Amino acid sequence: MNIKAIIFDWGRTLFDSDAKKEFPESEEVLKYCKAKGYKLATLSLVTEHANAGLEERKNQVEKSPLRELFDLAMVTDTNKDELFEEIVSTFKVPANKIAIIDDRVIRGIKWGNRNGSVTIWLQKGKFSSEMPNDETGQPKYIIRELKELLQIL
Repeated sequence: MNIKAIIFDWGRTLFDSDAKKEFPESEEVLKYCKAKGYKLATLSLVTEHANAGLEERKNQVEKSPLRELFDLAMVTDTNKDELFEEIVSTFKVPANKIAIIDDRVIRGIKWGNRNGSVTIWLQKGKFSSEMPNDETGQPKYIIRELKELLQIL
């Protein structure tokens, strides 16, 4: 796998949206990725079903001890796909050299598959029963714990 950058979903992937704190394994995984030389980004889509509004989510990301590990951190309440495009453009890394880690197949996994990225579905938590379909495509990898990412990279 010739990955140059990794885009992590924020809510329910790195950050426990219910407890409103980082998952314990997030820092270890991100530090490992950073030490390996990957460019790192996180992004978050705030919807009407989110446990935080746009400003609260931005504050969660910016004040998080994880923030310093990211080259880019973006939050939106409109279009997550636009943020993926912006990250690819800013990193100047082709989409096929980027890994996408997301707990929702209908968002990150779908975008990654459509654009040739390596897709890694964190099948855990609230959306774990939201199965891939013809529209989303199948993720390249399925993990049940974030730490399993270390065995893939």
